[in-house]
Amino acid sequence: MTDFLAQIEHDFSAQGALCRAMPAYRLREEQLRLALAIGDTMQAGDTLLAEAETGTGKTLAYLIPALRAELRIVISTHTKALQDQLVHRDLPAIQEALGVRRRIALLKGRVNYLCPQRLDAHLAQQNIALWERQALLKVRRWAATSRDGDLSGLAFDPFARGIGAMITATAEQCKGSKCAEFDHCPLMQARRKAQSADIVVTNHSLLLADAALKSGDFGEVLPEFDVYILDEAHALPSLACQHFGVTLTQKRFVQWFNDMQAILDELGDEMGLKTRLNALFEQVMRCYHANALPEVAEGWREIMALVEERAERSEDIERMHARAMQIDGEVAMVMEPGRGYVGWSEGDADGRRHIVAPVETGPVLSQHMWNRSAAFVLLSATLRVSGSFEYARQRLGFEKARETFHPSPFDYRSQALIYLPRHLSDTRSSEGMERLSNEMEALLRASGGRAFVLFTAWETLRAIAPRLKQRLPWQVLIQGESGSRDAILDAFRTDTHSVLCGTRSFWEGVDVPGESLSLVIIDRMPFASPGEPLLKARLRHCEEQGGKPFVDIQLPEAIAVLRQGVGRLIRSEHDRGVIALLDSRLYQRSYGREVVRNLPPAPITASFSDVERFFAKQGD
Repeated sequence: MTDFLAQIEHDFSAQGALCRAMPAYRLREEQLRLALAIGDTMQAGDTLLAEAETGTGKTLAYLIPALRAELRIVISTHTKALQDQLVHRDLPAIQEALGVRRRIALLKGRVNYLCPQRLDAHLAQQNIALWERQALLKVRRWAATSRDGDLSGLAFDPFARGIGAMITATAEQCKGSKCAEFDHCPLMQARRKAQSADIVVTNHSLLLADAALKSGDFGEVLPEFDVYILDEAHALPSLACQHFGVTLTQKRFVQWFNDMQAILDELGDEMGLKTRLNALFEQVMRCYHANALPEVAEGWREIMALVEERAERSEDIERMHARAMQIDGEVAMVMEPGRGYVGWSEGDADGRRHIVAPVETGPVLSQHMWNRSAAFVLLSATLRVSGSFEYARQRLGFEKARETFHPSPFDYRSQALIYLPRHLSDTRSSEGMERLSNEMEALLRASGGRAFVLFTAWETLRAIAPRLKQRLPWQVLIQGESGSRDAILDAFRTDTHSVLCGTRSFWEGVDVPGESLSLVIIDRMPFASPGEPLLKARLRHCEEQGGKPFVDIQLPEAIAVLRQGVGRLIRSEHDRGVIALLDSRLYQRSYGREVVRNLPPAPITASFSDVERFFAKQGD
């Protein structure tokens, strides 16, 4: 064992820094084993896939090696909440316990930071509404005392108030070093701090955006680091589809046009460019609404030619020409996605989106993300399917990697019960929907509320949640009706007996320990619709390669999502509760046993009376 690993082992021991500084700390064998695996991977410059189930303490297991190593490290998370927790709570506490001092920087995406230039520009406009001006003035007062310009410090959500786009800058809108506010720009200050930091805490979206920039020789957000630790790594494949693909919307064109108009207003339009642009832009929008992409491309190139003629007039127009060229490239990609990509359209004429995404994320991540000389540690509570990392390796793009599994210390046999009824096979019909609704109501009455009801489809939520709200004596919080995600969660935590009805955004990244959550109901197995264009392309590609689409893709994907949903229930050694999966197909289909293998090791019952006894015992 090297000195580095010996130091990590000592830190976790009864005589170590953690026990001395944190009286409540207790050694967990799996936590130490994970920390040593991470430390060894960092030393070797290798890749590690680590599944650490809930309760393992994986955050501490990677923070100790990160703080002890004399290496430059990126720690990336899926959620901003975990980012903030790491920077403002965990890292300061552990640094103090270890007696080490590393330079730590928090870096979020640009939409999280105030753009002073755009704030001033909008306040200078005479035609903005009174409510907009009042909200912008509140932002200006806050900005005068803010240390970092991070919009999470505002007392209100600027995007919910409708002014978010006025006080932030997209990559295309940002003037960079040519901006008068460059030296005082919160985003640029955060990036400069990250450039010189020992440890940068960021999120997967920004990390992937940086990889996409580097692969296209468009610059970089982050310099190269020695180690990349990616927590919540199960989310990477879906994010990679967004960052290495294209989403073309009407808003993309309109935003460019509005910015161009503002520049021409400022410069003076003595050449009559504005009038000609207006006519061409209206033509492009008519073609876009008609879904006539070749005509959109033709009209857009006319606009580009007009702007290029005047690019020498100002750097702003030159920048707008570069932005127009980027949009032109996106239109071309939508028209011809290219090998390994699939394209499709969503929405109606007013809200149509043209999307292009990689069919498989593994090759894309391998080429653009893992193509650097560094150590990579990818962690999640749900990386494996049926005890194997094979599906994760394929989706993440690793032919070979170290693998380590760390089971939960929780006693599921005494803390949980899994309810799999046999009588709910057809829940899509109106009669089946009523049976499903009645079953949920009975479960919620047995638990006294205190539940998540997780739906696999919006239409099922819309059909059942209002019925539950009408019939139950407790507060029923419904996604899409009861406020933002954070507001719903706050209300749920505050009201012990409340019921939360939600879809996919509540299946992961939600932590509600204690008696507020004693029941998780899942309406059916979360199979994605085989008609979804991206999944359809993946299934076809799998078949062409001689694979079995259901076994190789659909089932592993559904199991991975199910494990996330089920994982909402037991979050501490004191939690007790019931997982109810209301899909009787598990008894009738061959895949049922495979699904059950992936559930926590708790007793399984088909008897509702067992559920009632469990909750009655809990109340004793």
